[in-house]
Amino acid sequence: MSAEEIVQDLAMVAAVKTIAGTAETELKKELQEELRRGTVYAYDDEGTQLGVATVPKPSQPKPAVAIDDEARVLPWAVEMFGESAMTYRLTEQGRKSVIEYALAEHKAAGEPEKFDKVEGITVTVPAAKAATPRFTPDKKVVELVQGMVKRGKLSLASVLELGRGASDD
Repeated sequence: MSAEEIVQDLAMVAAVKTIAGTAETELKKELQEELRRGTVYAYDDEGTQLGVATVPKPSQPKPAVAIDDEARVLPWAVEMFGESAMTYRLTEQGRKSVIEYALAEHKAAGEPEKFDKVEGITVTVPAAKAATPRFTPDKKVVELVQGMVKRGKLSLASVLELGRGASDD
């Protein structure tokens, strides 16, 4: 094989990778619209499992405590938790106590998106992240798909059409 033929084959491989990447993104978006949560299995024409797609439960955001100004928190922490809360800075235990207290107060206040009862401490709750679909192929997916091609159940043309989804409309 000549260098030109090898480079032409590399160009085709690059194109297929791009098409496959675009198709994967589009198909995952479609799956997310179709399946809010759950699991779907994929099988070849002979009933052998090709893989599994899952859409997990959306993440539940957890409040984050930021000690914005330790110098302003320190007198309050010493008053609240005693001298063991400080050296020149909050000790690790003092910091932990402040965070635990802030989280408890945040919860008692009804868990607002932003909470700053104690000067120098802010509790914020980040936005929830949407669950994103995942596809886990079977360990032998390449061989299984190649078998479908050999049996005439799948063609390279149909694979190359995957990336053309809604953009051709």
